[in-house]
Amino acid sequence: ASASRALQSKDYVQAEVGFREVLRREPGNLGALGNLGVLYSRQNLPAKAVEIYQRALKIAPREPGLILNLGLAYMKLDAHAKAKPLFAQLSLQPSPRQQQALELLGICQLQTGDTASAIATLEPLLAGPQASPGVYHFLALAYVKQQRLPRAQQVLDQLLMRLPTAQANYLEGRVWYDAAIFDQALASFDKAATANAQLPGLALERGKTQLSLRNPEEAAKLLRLALAQDTSDLEARYFLGALLVQQGQNEEATPLLISVREARPDLWGTSYYLGKAQLALGNAAAALPLLRTAASRAPEEAPVHYQLARALQALGRKAEAKLAFARVSRLQSKANSESILMK
Repeated sequence: ASASRALQSKDYVQAEVGFREVLRREPGNLGALGNLGVLYSRQNLPAKAVEIYQRALKIAPREPGLILNLGLAYMKLDAHAKAKPLFAQLSLQPSPRQQQALELLGICQLQTGDTASAIATLEPLLAGPQASPGVYHFLALAYVKQQRLPRAQQVLDQLLMRLPTAQANYLEGRVWYDAAIFDQALASFDKAATANAQLPGLALERGKTQLSLRNPEEAAKLLRLALAQDTSDLEARYFLGALLVQQGQNEEATPLLISVREARPDLWGTSYYLGKAQLALGNAAAALPLLRTAASRAPEEAPVHYQLARALQALGRKAEAKLAFARVSRLQSKANSESILMK
């Protein structure tokens, strides 16, 4: 009860201590496991949340709340293929969660490349009275990916009629951004900013879009604003940290990227930019394990292997550096430019 109160009051340190103490005494306590998973999700620690929810589901394998939360944690890790069967299971069970499960299933289908199934799942939800803005967003994106732009625009027009202008334009911009149509995305985000510049998440999306349009100064300004508005925003920390590394501001970038790496150890990009920063700061020994991690997770990324080769060279490991540079030469025919993505 004490740990639950701490969780409700956002005292996450005391909440974790309490739930861990309960689990020390009763390893199978389902309430403590479920709440600990919620705690980690709220702290943007999805890998830890996944571990806890998996433990809980061994005790209660049919508990809908645990299945839903595990799927959501997988989505935070961009592991949509793992989340998809969980939501498919929930979508077949009549319950208050069925609508949400169908929506999340459609999103996972879209994110795993099954656009036709995503449309088949999401389109019927549009006719229902409880269709969330996310249904419009991801259904429009699915139609864009199928090059069915008139239908996509129809869905977006319905969204514009349903929501306040700023929120509708924000979601419209997200559709164009996710479809890599960045000029159109920026136009929608700018309309949203005109209506409500303080809309949560807007500064981040505008910053990411400016980054994709190769406008680093404007991107940095917007990403700093996003981080000022929400200091816990991992995306803002990641993109700003990576951009600062590209701009040579390695000391400022390092703590931002370290915090992202602690929360999302699955992202190889964080290890890459941290390694690149350490190398630029003259810490080749610290850079090497970071760049090795990035290279093992991104074997086809030429920039990663180039920085790894430089670190080996700086440490006097000439034979290994020569092999790494040779790999860079082989990979450069595929891609030789670096773009910032959360990967």
